[in-house]
Amino acid sequence: EYIKKKTGDSPAMNDRLVIKRVWNHVCMFIVTIMVTLLLCAKRQILLDQFLGIVCIAVIWFVLFLFLIEHDRAEGLICHNRETDFRKILYGYTSAAIVVFLAAYFPEFVKPLMLVPLLIVAFGSERLALITGIFWDAMLCLVLGLHSQELVLYCLMTIFGAILAGTAEEAVKREKTLIWYEVLLFCLSIMLPITFYYLTYQEVHFKLLLWGLFEGAISVLWMQFGFRHFSRLREQEVNDILTDIIDDTYPLVRELSSFSKQEYQHARRVSELAAKCAKVAGADEKTCAAAGFYYRIGIMEGEPLTQSGIRIVQEHCFPEDVIRIISEYDGETAPPSSIESAIVHMVNGLVKKIEVFDSYTMASEWNQDMVIYQTLNEYSASGIYDQSGLGMNMFLKIREYLVNEENFFF
Repeated sequence: EYIKKKTGDSPAMNDRLVIKRVWNHVCMFIVTIMVTLLLCAKRQILLDQFLGIVCIAVIWFVLFLFLIEHDRAEGLICHNRETDFRKILYGYTSAAIVVFLAAYFPEFVKPLMLVPLLIVAFGSERLALITGIFWDAMLCLVLGLHSQELVLYCLMTIFGAILAGTAEEAVKREKTLIWYEVLLFCLSIMLPITFYYLTYQEVHFKLLLWGLFEGAISVLWMQFGFRHFSRLREQEVNDILTDIIDDTYPLVRELSSFSKQEYQHARRVSELAAKCAKVAGADEKTCAAAGFYYRIGIMEGEPLTQSGIRIVQEHCFPEDVIRIISEYDGETAPPSSIESAIVHMVNGLVKKIEVFDSYTMASEWNQDMVIYQTLNEYSASGIYDQSGLGMNMFLKIREYLVNEENFFF
């Protein structure tokens, strides 16, 4: 469960127009228009009808864009307000492909229950419901399907979204999905047969075969694809925190090319902040990532805080990392979390030790004095009062740093 820390954003940390997100918005818009065009071409509808349908698609996409941006701002997508929508794009594109292929299926047996199952695996139940109903309506509008067929597909979308949404909890808890799959399989068979009978007062054996096919596909996706991609989505932030400090990550290589000295400083702060986080019981990965990029703003120059925020937001870093960077050195706001306090003290300590030469720091006594003096000054200043860093945590970190032999050189 996602619980957002109500510490408040730093005054320097504002939402920005990010190219990565805009590009994925554009891609989803292109997918929407392309599938709409292909559906219209299949039916060979008249130009005035075509323009009207495209207009409906554009209006819907604007509202869809508003919805996903709202959900992102609330941290409802991948538990990260700075997500780039890449996974949403994957799910949306996959669902659109299913819709297009469904146009070639016989009436009442189009596999549209797959649409919400795909969207939920990459996004959310609400996005799945809204997207599924839109494509149901668009398909029936363009192809001129029976009104009862539209009701069928809308119900399948609702049931699919509900089942997928509740199955997420089972995936998180490593529980079996067998009952969700049985229900999906039964609905895939019974709903089309029922609605076909209500429309024509007869039942054909081919409906049963098509229902079995759709049910089998839905069950296979739920068992393998849905489970896999739901886990990936839940782990997105952790995966990003690991990827962005790997030496193969483009921004890491860029920093290394910019300044070897700055790269070594960033790597040193990252590794030490992660170790201190472990001692204090804080988030090690967040400290490692934030420590590495704490003064990334140096690549663009003053003001370092604003420059750093701009760089990491353009790369859609996790929200907690961006917040720590926005509190760089307490210039615009004091550390608002334990992780931010740890990164602040480690960066300040490493920066001070780097001023001395290796001969001076070779003395264990000198190194210990620098650590005690630096950390005690920070603590006495009250800069960590709003961070949640307790005195017991502070003492554990200080003692760990004092007892770490020859860490810096």
